[in-house]
Amino acid sequence: MIVSRARLTTSDIPEATAEDMVALWSSRHLYRLAIRPVENVPLELTSDLMVFPDFTCALGDNSPIAARVSPEIGHEDDVYLSCVLTGGGEVSGRNWEYENKPGDGLFHWSDEGFHVHQPQRSRVINMRLSIDAIRRRVDLGNGPPMRRVTAGHPAMALLRTYVATLQAADLSHVTPTFAETTSSHLHDLAGLALGANRDGAHNAATSGLPAVRLALAKELVARHLDNPRLNDDFLSRHMGLSRSYIRKLFANDGHAVAAYIRRERLFKARRFLSAPAAMRIKILDIASMHGFDDVSTFNRAFRRMFDMSPSEARDQVKGED
Repeated sequence: MIVSRARLTTSDIPEATAEDMVALWSSRHLYRLAIRPVENVPLELTSDLMVFPDFTCALGDNSPIAARVSPEIGHEDDVYLSCVLTGGGEVSGRNWEYENKPGDGLFHWSDEGFHVHQPQRSRVINMRLSIDAIRRRVDLGNGPPMRRVTAGHPAMALLRTYVATLQAADLSHVTPTFAETTSSHLHDLAGLALGANRDGAHNAATSGLPAVRLALAKELVARHLDNPRLNDDFLSRHMGLSRSYIRKLFANDGHAVAAYIRRERLFKARRFLSAPAAMRIKILDIASMHGFDDVSTFNRAFRRMFDMSPSEARDQVKGED
């Protein structure tokens, strides 16, 4: 398997062993820690994990906690990123202390441990990245092995959105190319957030950032194919980018926005027509379900794409039964 998923939830674990199980889970996938609840609130934690060949990402919720991340946090070839989405608290090390505000990213790379205190329920992204891949993009230098990036940084905003998109996606049949590209996108964004060197910034600006934005735009299209108002203006408003920039992203990928949306609608409709449930639904209603205002337009577009009408596609499935 190229990409794997897993979930930990303390609701499935006896309270007496929850802290040990969370520590074991974290040390296996992210970093070594000791964790305990605070404010007399029992430990409640849910974490959804994605494991790619080059990075690991966990997105989850937890009750108020205190944690000591071990000096032996993991492997010397890793960079760690923690981003609180809601809640927050303080993170401190030997000679530093940061307030962990929602949206901020905290990068860490060394064998120096640190403490985390989250006195309120929080939602957090934790990520492990390749330090070799980061060093190709960033001059980490000899400064402190910890860097805070504020929530308003454009790369952090994109990184948060990209992780959420990956968590919501079906990753059961991804290809090696997809896994490699996804890893490159995330390392590009992390590099920009940390302050990319000239080569890293150039590569991210010319390939990494546009690729991430295009991937997010396509994911947005996939989630709203049944909306007749889905167009470049819709994508512009939801992504905070200009319509001309949206058009350029798709043009560089070989598509006009409207043509891409229509193609995806038609492929989705074709898949639906092969399902048993479609046999009892009128073609008019199927057209409407897939974002077409009228059935004539749907029929013409479907025939141009598949060299058959929707009815013939459905009859073809019947004939195979």
